[in-house]
Amino acid sequence: MPRPVDARETYLPGLDGVRALAVSVVVGYHLGIAKLSGGLLGVGIFFTLSGFLITSILLRSWRQDGNLGLGTFWLRRARRLLPALILVLLVVLAATALFSPGNFTSRAGDSLAAMFYVSNWTTIINGISYFSLFSPPGPLDHLWSLAVEEQFYLLWPLLLLAMLSLAKGKIARVALATSVLAALSFIALALLSHVGLDNTRAYEGTDTRAGGLLVGAVLAMLWVPNARAKSIPVGARVLLDTAGVAALAVIGWLVVSTDQYSLSLYHGGLLLLSVATAVLLAVVVHPGSSIGLLLGIAPLRWLGERSYGVYLWHLPVIVAFPTTFLRSVPVVRDGVLVALILLVASLSWRFVENPIRTLGFRGAGNAAVSLLRSSTKPALRIGATAGLLSLLLVSGVGAAQVMAVKQPPKPSPPVASTTTLVTSTTLVPQVQTNALKTSCKVLTFDGDSTSDGLISTSYLPNPADRIQARLFAVGVQSFHNEIAGAQSTTETWNGQPNAQQRISARWASGVRGCWIFALGTNDSANISFRNSPAAPRIDAMMKLIHGEPVLWLTVKTLLHSSPYADVQMQKWNAALVSGCSRYPNMRIYDWRSEVQAPWYISDGIHFTSAGYQQRAKRIAAALARSFPAKGSAVSPCLVSSGIPG
Repeated sequence: MPRPVDARETYLPGLDGVRALAVSVVVGYHLGIAKLSGGLLGVGIFFTLSGFLITSILLRSWRQDGNLGLGTFWLRRARRLLPALILVLLVVLAATALFSPGNFTSRAGDSLAAMFYVSNWTTIINGISYFSLFSPPGPLDHLWSLAVEEQFYLLWPLLLLAMLSLAKGKIARVALATSVLAALSFIALALLSHVGLDNTRAYEGTDTRAGGLLVGAVLAMLWVPNARAKSIPVGARVLLDTAGVAALAVIGWLVVSTDQYSLSLYHGGLLLLSVATAVLLAVVVHPGSSIGLLLGIAPLRWLGERSYGVYLWHLPVIVAFPTTFLRSVPVVRDGVLVALILLVASLSWRFVENPIRTLGFRGAGNAAVSLLRSSTKPALRIGATAGLLSLLLVSGVGAAQVMAVKQPPKPSPPVASTTTLVTSTTLVPQVQTNALKTSCKVLTFDGDSTSDGLISTSYLPNPADRIQARLFAVGVQSFHNEIAGAQSTTETWNGQPNAQQRISARWASGVRGCWIFALGTNDSANISFRNSPAAPRIDAMMKLIHGEPVLWLTVKTLLHSSPYADVQMQKWNAALVSGCSRYPNMRIYDWRSEVQAPWYISDGIHFTSAGYQQRAKRIAAALARSFPAKGSAVSPCLVSSGIPG
């Protein structure tokens, strides 16, 4: 932590080392470093550290002055947190207004939520996924954690004061009550998490994440920083440092062995992280600890002092650059981004955070004016001006690129698309083709976000390239659209109907004919969570259409890890092929064997405009070959499009 402004507070350099480790794994996680798949746990480390530090400050005031000094406490929190946050928000908003005015209203709403520290709840209430693979991250997505901490800073002192009063100042009783509150928070975390695509509610809820902060608070009540003798027996020092090493090992194991999809995080993983962090903190603040000395070395202290700025700026900088930037040399790419993050964070610390932290808002303003007016220090004046301009330039360019890369075409977010019905061939241009014709006159297409581009005016601006036109060209006369992002056969997302519910509703409304099911991507991920078989899902869909012709698409991703890894897709495809023996009305278009790597966008799941153009053309051809108007199908089960290349 930075050196305290209050002379009565003790500087503990080892805590800066803990901050440095925490922010490093968070940045590594957002850079996509495979070995740091659990780097999001760095936020949990920050939570426990914050709970410990804040409660230590409050209790020190209680012991010395008989009160918590809430006015001074909140003023110092505002000085420390607000200036850098406001700068980030202003830069992002300015870049949005200049380079992407269409997104300004949305970005302004995000900024307002961040400014009032309610980002976590607006994300939850609006049904936005923090873990979505279907859209790139935004430059302010990480500010949910600051919202949780600030809500804690506002509410915890009041609750602590009430508990101290009821317990008549007996810290042990307050510690016991706080432990109960922490336990309830971790129980809520487990109860609100579920197997499926998303656990944003559990991950970002103040109630569910307060447990980590409260574990730190309990430590502050039972283990007063620097209150123990520096000179301790050798055996005690060995035991102390062994505990610290063990805590670091547990934290390291969690970071490298888990990821955002690990349900174990919610069922004890975050509790284990909080306890391990508390043990590490207890060791680090002990004056006789060698671990504390190790974590207090100069490079870690330097990074720890600037960790708040690093956290604020890292995501705007990372998402500013397209994923194609230096993709072939990821080590160089990561090095460039880390250097830029450190540069911006250092400038923020030098010219914004530290002056206001130490001098206050008015004092820092007066000092800045005096520095710029000083004729005796031209170098400092030039340096300060250049530094501020560099900060705004680097950040502005980065934020502007963030806005640019988020413009269409891009993968559609996981929201349900509007169901439409096309009943007239005059609504969709015909494509001149000599291909086979299909016997399917009425066609219902049910697909997830990997088919969104088939009907997208952004991906396919020429109507003749879209799936409706392609299907009409091979003889379809009526098209029913059930394409919706985040769809699976069984699970529901954000209250939207799943595939079974959609097809059941179509059947109940009297729709008959042929069916195309472009599903399986999300099912494969859900199956990996549940460790359940795919066949019952396929059977459930097939039973809904009562023997009518259906064409399934095989699936493929370019991912090697996560529930969306291609190995999961291969298992789904094998289950599809096995289904042919049970359902003679079933054909499978082997899209997997035809799709090419350049047709994918950077997420390795969705497709480019060229990819969707090929997908639409080939699906229509495969339908005609599966259920031809004349003659026999090309294959009794597995079908190709017949289109070369």
